[in-house]
Amino acid sequence: MTEHNNTWIWIDGQWQTHWPSLDRATQYGDGLYETCRLNQQGDMPLWSWHQQRLLHGLVALDFPIDSMQHIEHALAALPKHPYRGLKLLVSRGAGERGYGYQSDWPIHLQLQLFQPPAWGHERYPFGVDTGINDVRLAQQPLLAGIKHNNRLEQVMARARFAPHWQESILLDTQGNVTEGCMSNLYLLEGEQWVTPMLDQAGVNGVIRRWLSQHTPMREERIDLARLHQADAVFMSNALNGFVMVRSVDQMRYDTSIGSVAQRMQQHWQTQLQELWQ
Repeated sequence: MTEHNNTWIWIDGQWQTHWPSLDRATQYGDGLYETCRLNQQGDMPLWSWHQQRLLHGLVALDFPIDSMQHIEHALAALPKHPYRGLKLLVSRGAGERGYGYQSDWPIHLQLQLFQPPAWGHERYPFGVDTGINDVRLAQQPLLAGIKHNNRLEQVMARARFAPHWQESILLDTQGNVTEGCMSNLYLLEGEQWVTPMLDQAGVNGVIRRWLSQHTPMREERIDLARLHQADAVFMSNALNGFVMVRSVDQMRYDTSIGSVAQRMQQHWQTQLQELWQ
């Protein structure tokens, strides 16, 4: 078993020393990934949500039916380590030249270990500054919701951040507010949580699905006018937890101490972090 820069490679039920050059994740982005925050014991408190999305993606991409068993086996075989972050990359494996594939090709796995940043609310106690990105997300319902390896839209969007942005708002090609470049998005309207529908584009994040089980939340089409009229705006991902949005371009939201936004963030972030205790 060989470790390379805290990255472990699992192929055919064995730890390997290199990632094949003809791997389809490298060639075509043919696969999925999950980024997880671990607790002190090395467990993943939100693994059931990651697993649920992985299963959805494996079915959508026509992976072998036993793929999840191989993933679970590799995770169980991972040696003890001090890291609190894990990126799991799932590839269809290596194949012949061309887009076609065999349904029984063995999958390849990368397990990348790292130290995650502090929770988002600790790094940005008064929220993040964002803006509307000029990159638009293509509508593709066959891929909507899953976390596939082809992230070129996000790469292009990240390159267009203004210097003062910590995140940005992505619209789809029809002008619907969809998500952040690295986060899911929520609006607080009175006492009602609303989040964009992700049936055409976007990633259905683990924190998003966790929140939907803990509070009534509507999924709706959201335009820019509605975003600007919200009482508060939040973002989330598996490493940051919940962060307030302080600004979207020239539009500013109240994220001061004692504000509705800060109280709501503290409420949900506290409940979330209890899972890591």
